[in-house]
Amino acid sequence: MTKSIKRDPVQILSPLRYPGAKRRLSSYVAEALRINNLRPKLFVEPFAGGASVALQLAECDLVDKIALAELDPLVAAFWKTVFDDTEWLLEALAELEVSVENWDYFRENNFRSNRDRALACIYLNRTSFSGILAPSAGPIGGRRQQSKYKIDCRFAYDTVKRRINQAAKLRDRVLFVDRATWSETIEKVQHLDYQSKEIFFYFDPPFYEAGPRLYTHYFTSEQHTELYKGLSEIKEPWLLSYDPAKPIVEMYSGNGWTPKRVSLLYSVAASEELDDTQELIVSNLPKLPTATRVWRTSTEWRSLRGQNGKPKRK
Repeated sequence: MTKSIKRDPVQILSPLRYPGAKRRLSSYVAEALRINNLRPKLFVEPFAGGASVALQLAECDLVDKIALAELDPLVAAFWKTVFDDTEWLLEALAELEVSVENWDYFRENNFRSNRDRALACIYLNRTSFSGILAPSAGPIGGRRQQSKYKIDCRFAYDTVKRRINQAAKLRDRVLFVDRATWSETIEKVQHLDYQSKEIFFYFDPPFYEAGPRLYTHYFTSEQHTELYKGLSEIKEPWLLSYDPAKPIVEMYSGNGWTPKRVSLLYSVAASEELDDTQELIVSNLPKLPTATRVWRTSTEWRSLRGQNGKPKRK
């Protein structure tokens, strides 16, 4: 049986529902840091998205500071506001009516302030299908709201509030949040007062295959190639996670980096069947974890527990 990596004892759950969210990879990245004897003074996510990995590592005190960058102006503004303007954001959310009319308002307007962009981000993220902010997405339940699931089914205010507060408590760990490209972020970090070995980059670029329908700012094939070339010039330790599209596997297999497939395991509650989604991992680290599974299904968790619901003992 494939060995699993233990998940973190305290889970940081991002307020954002993000396509390709990497929360389950945080334990893999943590293990990669451990076996390479690394404790970064600065952990950088140039494609922040839901920021799950950086937040989890900060919560577990495995890094000193984190830095987040995101090209999408709504997402960048959201994280700035979470850390710098928490109370305003929570109060504004509490006053919002969840409706298709408001969905149209936030979708159609080109907001300028961080506050307005942050509010648009969390509203559209929690009310759009699969959390997708791209123009292709529609409201949960459709415009006529005839579906079993209505537009407010993912907008439980208490849940969103709890997750925002959980992230906001880590504000002292956040060095910066920028709206920037990955290359701009690397250049900025490399000009900070850190040695190369004190920095760690975690790259989670847009999906190769599904990017155009999932993200407002997706990559062209040329941009995927630019990232590949850019990584070869980085002296700092880094780790990259990708969807295992054939062109990506071929690209990263050609320069001595050996891509590693990591299984992200999800359990299907109704059938309890295993849905095994793989992630491609590439890194310049000398060692990578030997375990290739970073989650357990509900069936596997129950097998570790006794009939009375308590953990089995040896």
